[in-house]
Amino acid sequence: MLNLLNGSLALLILGLAIWVIVAREAFAAVAGFMVYGLLLALVWVQLQGIDIALTEAAIGGGLTGVLLIGAVTRLRAAEASIYAVRPSVWLRWLAGGLSLAVTLLLALCVLALPDPAPTLAHAVVANIDATGVGNPITAVLLAFRSLDTLLEAIVLLLALIGVWSLAPESVWDGRPSLAQQLETNGILAYAARLMVPVGIVAGGYIF
Repeated sequence: MLNLLNGSLALLILGLAIWVIVAREAFAAVAGFMVYGLLLALVWVQLQGIDIALTEAAIGGGLTGVLLIGAVTRLRAAEASIYAVRPSVWLRWLAGGLSLAVTLLLALCVLALPDPAPTLAHAVVANIDATGVGNPITAVLLAFRSLDTLLEAIVLLLALIGVWSLAPESVWDGRPSLAQQLETNGILAYAARLMVPVGIVAGGYIF
């Protein structure tokens, strides 16, 4: 019964991933992405990575989804003109062929692994006490590959800057500025000054 549920969950996640890619409407794709993040949280729970599941649900299914919905709302006026431009047939076939080739290559790499497959599980178990966490998944993500995770964030930031630099300013409503002007001694400015050090201390304590 458990294998049936796990298999159904895997198929549902795969179907949602395909839906997010092929959906024509941006809002529908974002909605599918948010559900995808919540289902991934269930996968982490099944792997007994509760803290990673909470992070996935909060960031993957929550915060990122809200940001994407905001972007979709801002771009809704230009959505019709974007849909009117369709790539040529040969370009779509080329993209589909390359995607299929990458999928087959990844499948062949997985199938070509020796039996038993190489693993670092023993090294993780031997050194998990030094990380201060009890879950091996958390130890790998937050300790053993923390620098890798930081570099991923830097790559995403550079990608954002690259996309921003290639587009005209009119597409992004000009140069970024404050959404509203706050009073220097107002309650929102006070809260902003207060929350930054509190957030740093809380984040450091969690880590």
